[in-house]
Amino acid sequence: MKNTLQLISIQHELGMAIGLDLRIKPMLSHFAKVCIKRLGLSSISFYSAAEIHSSAINEQVYLQDCSPLVSLPANTPELSVAAQKYFSTAFMSTPDSFARYFDQEIDEYIICYRLEYFGFVFLHRKQDASETNILNLLSPIFKRLAISCQASVEHELLLEEMRARERAETLIRFQLYHDELTQLPNRRMLMERLEQEIAYCQQHNQQGALLFIDLDRFKSVNDTLGHVVGDLLLQRVAGILKSIVFGRDLVSRLSGDEFVLLLGSYHYDTIEVCVNQVLDKIRAAFSAPLYAGDHLLNITPSIGVQIFPMPGCDAQRVMRNADAAMYIAKSQGPNSAAFFDQSMANDIELRLLAEQELQKSVKTMEDFSLHYQPQYSLSGECIGGEALLRWATPIESIRSPAIFIPIAEKTGLMLDIGEWVLTQACQHLKMLETRGLPESFQQIAVNVSAIQFNHPEFVEKLLAIIQKTQINPQYLELELTESSIIKNLTDTVHKMKRIRQLGIKIAIDDFGTGYSSLAYLTQFPICTLKIDQSFLRNITPLSHNSPIVETIMWLGKKLGLRLIAEGVETNQELNYLIGKGCLYFQGFYFNRPLPFEQFKEQIKDAPKNSLSI
Repeated sequence: MKNTLQLISIQHELGMAIGLDLRIKPMLSHFAKVCIKRLGLSSISFYSAAEIHSSAINEQVYLQDCSPLVSLPANTPELSVAAQKYFSTAFMSTPDSFARYFDQEIDEYIICYRLEYFGFVFLHRKQDASETNILNLLSPIFKRLAISCQASVEHELLLEEMRARERAETLIRFQLYHDELTQLPNRRMLMERLEQEIAYCQQHNQQGALLFIDLDRFKSVNDTLGHVVGDLLLQRVAGILKSIVFGRDLVSRLSGDEFVLLLGSYHYDTIEVCVNQVLDKIRAAFSAPLYAGDHLLNITPSIGVQIFPMPGCDAQRVMRNADAAMYIAKSQGPNSAAFFDQSMANDIELRLLAEQELQKSVKTMEDFSLHYQPQYSLSGECIGGEALLRWATPIESIRSPAIFIPIAEKTGLMLDIGEWVLTQACQHLKMLETRGLPESFQQIAVNVSAIQFNHPEFVEKLLAIIQKTQINPQYLELELTESSIIKNLTDTVHKMKRIRQLGIKIAIDDFGTGYSSLAYLTQFPICTLKIDQSFLRNITPLSHNSPIVETIMWLGKKLGLRLIAEGVETNQELNYLIGKGCLYFQGFYFNRPLPFEQFKEQIKDAPKNSLSI
């Protein structure tokens, strides 16, 4: 009776030690302590095939697939090879829930119980093995323990899944509100914070400021040194700007080389002083070259400032105003800053209006037309004309090409408009060819924007237009600006050679106003240089522009290039150019840009009287 009560007591105490902790290892450690005490064990080890926090087991396990999970004492050695081999064979050949083995290497008896769908437990005794009736009595205990182990694993898997979900949600939130490259807050976070700052300032009668920062000449870094160096530079700039702000201030990267500093609320009397202090810090930080990897680069910012709140204030308007001020700063030279004023607001409204109307017109292209400014030779013959885009928008304030063309380029609309211009000009050229061209006729010149020329499929689209309109390519000339061809020299040379192989001529427009590099004059297959009208205003042999014009003409002649002076408006300018040996001209002095029907009459007409001094 005494032994029976003792066995029941052991069984009860072991049963009560199960499931006292939801975590698998603490639960098994507590159970192991009770086992050692009540069963007279020297040690106990649990082996499991479950990769805790990774997966649960849904099928029976084998010892060779298991590894130690919990042992007490902690320094208990792993099973000997002989013991592992014995128990592996025993549990494969018998359905029994336990097996016994005497390990001569350690002079211990080892009793092993299978923990279904989890693993095995090994009981070590120094003296002798327990009686069979005791071992049988323990079988239900270890079955309960196996169930508890499975529950603990499921619980920990659930906890880990919840933690993983929290980590994923945290990462997603971070990615949603931060720039991947610099880890700075992105536009989304900036706009939310800006709305909050505006509301706070309005409620507390304070002011804040938004500084819109654009890096000068950053694109040239990307083009010449590659995007890896460009990215390193952006990260360096991000670090500098973060070191300048404090407190409620925020640094954000919008895109590309555009950054924003949002300065928190200040008293009305101190906001401009604080902004100027920050501007001084920024200028000082960029006054010395910056390292980007192994490269030491001179980079300066252009900064536009909008102080808020102001009448009709919202986050979008604050951003637009600061952006507009930044462009004013950029026009003032590197490392400059400009505060927004109302005149800039008018420019913004005009640009937005033009963009909206352009988007409408591009859908049908019906509002666009081409006018042609005739070009004349020294003998007075009309040798061709330059195609100039006109826009029949009812809004007079945005009708000028000087207003709508830069906007079309900035918004990307110029890709579609430029393709239409090329197609229309080629159709007009085909009409002239069909009617018959005089021997003196040389070309129809078409301006190609930088965004259009740098498009990877530009040459293919050009070829398709030529094939569709069936023009003679030798009568087509493409006018490119210096800025559009200097960005990627390798690509430019390749495209130009393909264009020349088609028989199309290439002219450099506004030569002398940009890079004016002698290198590209010899490297690129150019046919024509156009002398920019800005050099010709009221020119005389004693004018300060005279040496520039003479140099351009000398270069052109030495390189075998044709020279056309554009924007000739007075007899004085014409006489000067003739005296210097210029042979081709265009400008208001001869004709304003004409609709095609009037332009073709210029070509049909007999030559004018020879031009003379």
